Amino acid sequence: EVSFESLDVRGDGERRWIAMGRPIVPSLVVEGRIVPILHVSQIANVLGLPAPARGDASRLAVDTVDLLRAWIELVRGLPVEELCAPTPARARSLRNLTVNVVHPFELLPEAWATGVFPWRPEEDELRERELRSAEHVISYAERTCERWSAFVSELGAELDRRSRRVSSPRGEIDWPDLLDQQRLHVAFHYRQLVAVLDDRGLAHPLPLPLDLLAGLELPAEVF
Repeated sequence: EVSFESLDVRGDGERRWIAMGRPIVPSLVVEGRIVPILHVSQIANVLGLPAPARGDASRLAVDTVDLLRAWIELVRGLPVEELCAPTPARARSLRNLTVNVVHPFELLPEAWATGVFPWRPEEDELRERELRSAEHVISYAERTCERWSAFVSELGAELDRRSRRVSSPRGEIDWPDLLDQQRLHVAFHYRQLVAVLDDRGLAHPLPLPLDLLAGLELPAEVF
């Protein structure tokens, strides 16, 4: 029940976004102060609202492993032409979306150790240029997924017993909220991936039922 004005930076809001200095999207502007947002808990903190409930960190981490593996199985075998073709998601390619989904999991083990999560999605285009073939895309995703899976298995319940604040370009966030945000992020794009493959008439394995992920709430819009 907080009144707000929502601006789409691709439409009429672009002029105001530029005038504000092109802040990170999404951000809140509260009494003239720009606050970049990574997770809904930050919104609650800024507005003085109760923080939303979240799952245990270990469960959230395991869910992300399952989602990454499901993503890899859907893109495995696609030719590089399909991986590089634009999608309805702001014309981003499946290669770009794969980098966007996978790269944070390269950073999360170090974020646990250091409390710093230097995720900059605006640099994804530079990263994807190194993935010149379909084999490069799959190898990159598999390597990152297996390293993340090993990290989750090694830490186990320690992820629940010990937490920390993590700093990022979008402000500070608790470790479980960071995992929750990444789970939502992968699931959101995973749903887009399934829709793209269906729209292109490409056969693929049955998608992971996202309703199996406890407490996950996704926007109604796919793109």
